[in-house]
Amino acid sequence: MTAYRGGSVAPHVRGGEGRDKCNAIISTTAATIATETITKGWLEAFGSTIVTSPACSFRLASEDAAMFTSYLKEPGLAYLVQSECQPTTRAASKALVEWQLIPMLCSDAQRLLEHDNAGGSSRISEALSIELLNRAFGARLSKLELELRYWPSNGSITDFSVEVDGTCLGVSVTRAMGAPRSEYTVEAAESLLRKKLSGVLRSTETCCDEFTKQVLHIWAPSERCAQAVERAYERLPQSLIANTVVLVTVCGLMALFTEKSTIKKRACREQKGLKDETHLRVLQESDPMKHNRTDIL
Repeated sequence: MTAYRGGSVAPHVRGGEGRDKCNAIISTTAATIATETITKGWLEAFGSTIVTSPACSFRLASEDAAMFTSYLKEPGLAYLVQSECQPTTRAASKALVEWQLIPMLCSDAQRLLEHDNAGGSSRISEALSIELLNRAFGARLSKLELELRYWPSNGSITDFSVEVDGTCLGVSVTRAMGAPRSEYTVEAAESLLRKKLSGVLRSTETCCDEFTKQVLHIWAPSERCAQAVERAYERLPQSLIANTVVLVTVCGLMALFTEKSTIKKRACREQKGLKDETHLRVLQESDPMKHNRTDIL
């Protein structure tokens, strides 16, 4: 099953089992948007829901904001959501570095930045993903990338897991961007989606933790890149997109797309068999031939 939105049209489900059930969820949930807005402290403006935080504000279509949690709980449902992230004045600096961003984030995002990941240059994008999911939908960080366990252990892995309204979910984060001064094409977006969605399906199958569904969070530097992702998504087969919620977020925070991989220097390992002074002294004293040696006299 795939739920998608076309322009200003309300989302609906195409194909798959449970289509009538999911469309019923849409109708029921759309009627509760006003209640959800008041309860969660969202701001409503011109058909959009705006969620604010010290680092940035997030904007989603009102229907998407109200129904997002329901779609996370629906087994087998594939869903693409468009959103926008606008950094605050303090976070908008092009020279922003990780340590400057930390105080503006929620405790779960700070926890991610305090620990190492499996490598790469995606720490800020992963932290902001937690920030969005936490502020907008109440998601709580469960396990970090290196805390998740897999069998077999040599396949695709997930960036972190969260709990949303009692449901455990995996979250994989990526960025839709091309080379500098080059257009990001639909073909490039399709290649990215095929790679990431197939990895999501594999890691869901092999992960030993509780989640059976994942969110693929894609950060895009411009509306044009986000549109390329949406058009590429429509080309994909049902078997590839099944059971994954794709969240596409346009963000103007340049540090998110320019951060470099941090290579930590490893501490020098002690040589095997290296003995300390005490051990050497004991060996000398216990040497039965010490009286015949002149080097210790």
